[in-house]
Amino acid sequence: MRRWDPERIGPYVVLGRLGSGSMGQVYLGRSAAGRLVAVKTIKVELAEEAGFRTRFAQEVAAARKVSGFFTAAVVEADPEADLPWLATAYVPAPTLSRLVLACGPLPVTAVQWLAAGCAEALESIHGAGLVHRDLKPSNVLVAPDGPRVIDFGVARAAERMGRTTSRGAVGTPAYMAPEQARDTHEASVASDVYSLGATLLFAATGHPPYRGATVMDVLARLASEEPDLSGLSDELTGLITACMHRVPRQRPTSSAMLAQLGDFTEAQVGPDEEHSYLPEEAMALIGEYQRGPQLAALGEDRGDDATAASYTELPASYKPAPRRPPKGAGSKRSTGATGAKPGWREWVRTHLAWVGWASVGAALVVAGVILGASLTSSSTPKSLPPPPPAAPHTVCGASAKVAGPTVCMNRSQGDSSTPFVVEGSGFAPRTPVTVTVSELDPNNKQIFSVTSPDMPVTASDGTFKVPVSRLYSGPLPLGQVTVNAAGSGDRAISTQFIVLPPGAPALPA
Repeated sequence: MRRWDPERIGPYVVLGRLGSGSMGQVYLGRSAAGRLVAVKTIKVELAEEAGFRTRFAQEVAAARKVSGFFTAAVVEADPEADLPWLATAYVPAPTLSRLVLACGPLPVTAVQWLAAGCAEALESIHGAGLVHRDLKPSNVLVAPDGPRVIDFGVARAAERMGRTTSRGAVGTPAYMAPEQARDTHEASVASDVYSLGATLLFAATGHPPYRGATVMDVLARLASEEPDLSGLSDELTGLITACMHRVPRQRPTSSAMLAQLGDFTEAQVGPDEEHSYLPEEAMALIGEYQRGPQLAALGEDRGDDATAASYTELPASYKPAPRRPPKGAGSKRSTGATGAKPGWREWVRTHLAWVGWASVGAALVVAGVILGASLTSSSTPKSLPPPPPAAPHTVCGASAKVAGPTVCMNRSQGDSSTPFVVEGSGFAPRTPVTVTVSELDPNNKQIFSVTSPDMPVTASDGTFKVPVSRLYSGPLPLGQVTVNAAGSGDRAISTQFIVLPPGAPALPA
């Protein structure tokens, strides 16, 4: 729990934070009778949009009619609260994204078992007159007795947000049907079937159907290329490719899928069969959730609960393969620290040449205010090699304070798995902050630039703290990353950090 998290939401005592998404935060709550629920709060800037509360109330009313076994039932909601909220039954189980990332792709029978449960969940959702719109691995919980589809009935209420932040679509690019990517109003039950096929592909292979360095890369591939089916078993190819057919009317219905997967639907909740499809590693992970709620750690929050309007970021469920060390450095690196140095120097020359003199002469203060100037001049010999790069001076508390809004990092450097956290102070209290994460290559060409749809809201003292993984869910390339933060009507304040190769020695401060 963070100091600005609520102690109570409606009738529920807040026990901890389960995750976050583009629409708001998700908390573990407890009723007066001791029942555990997952409570999703809606961001204030979304809640105050004209017509949102009415749409939200209508969608919640429809969602409460969904009663299928393979969905997380809606328990209660308050669209008129200062921060509207929705409570669903708490399911002690990991998301499919976390399960696959922790335990690897699932075997064929487990994917078929998963497909049957999710197809039945879609039957229940569609039967209530809803279209999910954002079915993906992080919206499927995997319990021993079958999957549970969550977050149905809220995406449509965010369509206005989707149009303003996502260029017209609600959903997650890598799992979105082509027609939905073109126009959110074309989302249909067939679009949900496409997303189910894409989700099953991830379960079977460990990767989404489309990947790219930016959202636009993913969307371009979605529009022009066939999905990446590498690693997909022949036994699953027919089912998954049928679901992902580009023509909506050519996709099977959820009821047709259930007819095809009949054996697996019959065994979903049988006492002797409930554990037979999942591998032992998966059951062990699920056991951890059943022994106690798995709450989100600040530095480890990967945005697994991201739902509507996540169009502006890559899916959190995608974790890229580890980057290979520089050519020729692998064997040396394995022999000890001394063997790693030549590979490190080669990496510096290749990836951090642009830091050079600028990093030494233009080190950034904690507040993110860019200081200094280039130390080079017209009299500098062109043959002079750049000095070793210095880590940006952006660590919170490492420099003198300045007046006005400031931002800083919990650390100035680390590898791609490091839990980088942006901290801000001096902003207007209880207001959203717009945060952009970007990176340039050594030739000053943009590698990526993403304005996060998940805007942190400052506390009563004008501070905020947010993991970079919540702001940018794609893989962080090696190099120097810039974070810009701006309150309403304020100029952007910058801070930076450096992403190093795994095992590389720290840069000098």
